Parts: sequence; structure tokens; C-alpha cells
Amino acid sequence: MGRPSTRDAVVEAARQLFGERGYTAVTVKDVASLAGFSPAMVMKVMGSKAKLYAAAAPDVPSSDLLLEKDEPLGFALVRRILRRRRHGEPEPWSMVPLLVQDAPDKDAARAELRERYISWMAGQIDDTSPGRQKSQLVVCVVMGLGAGVRVLGLLDHGEMADEALIQQYGAIVQGIIDEHAPDR
Repeated sequence: MGRPSTRDAVVEAARQLFGERGYTAVTVKDVASLAGFSPAMVMKVMGSKAKLYAAAAPDVPSSDLLLEKDEPLGFALVRRILRRRRHGEPEPWSMVPLLVQDAPDKDAARAELRERYISWMAGQIDDTSPGRQKSQLVVCVVMGLGAGVRVLGLLDHGEMADEALIQQYGAIVQGIIDEHAPDR
């Protein structure tokens, strides 16, 4: 496999830095240094810091499509979060609040990320509930796990084995997915 394109290398470096530090604390020079290019090249490829930030937004939830062992979605989502923690990969579910708070246009970022995550989840669970409330609930609990294990370091290996956490928290997520929407 060859080297990533200049754009891909810049976006990946930006994703890492924005995830660690947020929009305001990261400079184009920081991104350029990590990516191995000049700040001028970063600006040529991306156009602006705001466009770089938008391009670096995580691909989740679409990257969480990798379901294993014919596992129900709730358990698979928890498994993916714990795999990323184990491998030291960025956790997109925990980055959502930071992406909104640090965005150059908070309202636009909130609307875009809200729609992306809820629409993806609704498609995964065939959610036809009013306002896609079931999808909103699932997104909330999955974001909570992502933030808890990555931002606060909760439930690390010394406190709870990954498989036990997958079974316990996965059951919570799956319970929401499987619950029938109440009649209104």
C-alpha cells in the first residue's frame, strides 16, 4: 500500500490534533508539522482552518458498520469503542461535543452532526419513531460510553474486563434498540 495523499495525511493529522486539543488550540502549523508538510501546503490543499476542521470530522458512525460474529448492533457498537480504546485510536463518539463546542459555526456543526448521527442510527435500527426518538436515545448512550471511557478513563481494564463491559453496556444499548416505541 502506498503513501497517503497529501490531503489524506493532512486530514488525518488534523483529526488527531483536533480530537486531542480542540479547534482553538490547534494551529495550521501544528497540523503541518504532524503531517510532514509546510503550513503553506496545508492551506493550499485545504483552503482554511475551518475547512480543515470540517474535513477532519470523524466518519463515525459510518465507520462503526463493522459488525462481528453476527453480533447485535448494541453490542457491536460497544465492542468498537473498546477496540479503539485498546488500540489508542481516536474515539469519534466522544469527540462530538468537542466538535460542536469548538466549531467556527456551532449551530451549523450541531445541526450537521446531529443529523449525521441520528440518520445513520435510524437507518441501522429501522427507526420510524416520532422524531426518531429511539435513535436519539441510542446515540446518547453510545456517546456517553465513548466519553466516559475515553475522556474520563472510566471502566478501564483494571476495573472491568472488556468482554464484561461489552455484555453489560451492550445489553443496555440493545435494550433501547429492541424496545417497541410506546403508542401515543
